[in-house]
Amino acid sequence: MSRTPRPILDAAAGNVLVMIALHQDKPCPTNAEIMEWTGVPRRRLRAYLQSLVARGVIEIEYRDMNPSRRRLRAPGMPWTGWTRRGNSA
Repeated sequence: MSRTPRPILDAAAGNVLVMIALHQDKPCPTNAEIMEWTGVPRRRLRAYLQSLVARGVIEIEYRDMNPSRRRLRAPGMPWTGWTRRGNSA
């Protein structure tokens, strides 16, 4: 199994920060949007986001401990809205 080089993931982290800034006062980006912006495959997405949290790049808050209901922010910045799913608010 090949691993993604660290510089590529660091560049993707910059994309995540831009995406978060563009989603302030809007629903949090979905997994599909994050994958499109970063190029990180679905099977690695959760681990990638957690690595950004561990490095202090982003903060994630989950609603009802549900990983598909989240909001994101860069430390000290405003939160995005909660991820919207279908007709739910």
